[in-house]
Amino acid sequence: MAVINALKKVPGLLGSHPILFVPILLLYIVTTAQTVTQSVLPPLAGGVVALVISGLLFLLTPLYQGGTIGMANEAADSSRTSLGSFVRYGKQYYLSIFGAFLLILAMMTALGIVALLLAVVVFLSYSATGQSLAVLVIGGVAGLVVVGLYVTVSVFLQFHGHAIVIEDMGAVDGIKRSAEVVTENIRAVVGFFVVTLSGSLVVGGLYVGALWLSPVPFLTDPAATVSLELALLEALLSILFLWPVGAVYFVYSVLFYRSLIGTDGESTAPPAEPAEGPAGSSI
Repeated sequence: MAVINALKKVPGLLGSHPILFVPILLLYIVTTAQTVTQSVLPPLAGGVVALVISGLLFLLTPLYQGGTIGMANEAADSSRTSLGSFVRYGKQYYLSIFGAFLLILAMMTALGIVALLLAVVVFLSYSATGQSLAVLVIGGVAGLVVVGLYVTVSVFLQFHGHAIVIEDMGAVDGIKRSAEVVTENIRAVVGFFVVTLSGSLVVGGLYVGALWLSPVPFLTDPAATVSLELALLEALLSILFLWPVGAVYFVYSVLFYRSLIGTDGESTAPPAEPAEGPAGSSI
């Protein structure tokens, strides 16, 4: 079974290529910098810096996604991988992944607008009909349909980055390929979802427990002023608990996708420098 077979290979791949831990570590260092800056700067300045960091993360996420998928795929091909590969794959597929992200974001935004309009219509209809129960039932069913569409889009398009990097595709083709692969392997994808969700709940519970037992006041008093020491402690706990899990997830997802498309054990790493017109660099 693809779900279990891919999971079994994760420790060996990470053990033989520990460099795969580095990109996720860098990501968590940058994200935790938001909390640290807010603890040492005045509120306004801290908010501005946090906003700038958020903007940078938004722009750099496609680079990170392409780089990590490329590194893990390269390592799975039993070849040596490096941070140079991370940069190379990230740059090569940046436009395609960013384009796919914008397309998916547009879909999600459209669903959000539909949900908002639906809520307004239901509220107005409910008020105009004298608080009719039938209106609430119809609105509830319609709301479930919108939520179902949101979940469906998320599930079927979750491997767009993998398709773009591993199969050397553009943005639109990557989205289509993700939907195709999920459709053909729906039972395996459900199993993948169950495994990743279960792991997230366990690690999330441990992380929340550690925050609760630590002197960090985020849980007991969210409005409390956070000192530099407490911000650094929170950052350290985030890295210790979430960093290894992040590395496991992106390696697992790559191995799982390779298994789904039938290239497990075969080389799928695209050429680093295509002569001209690389599919991976076009939207």
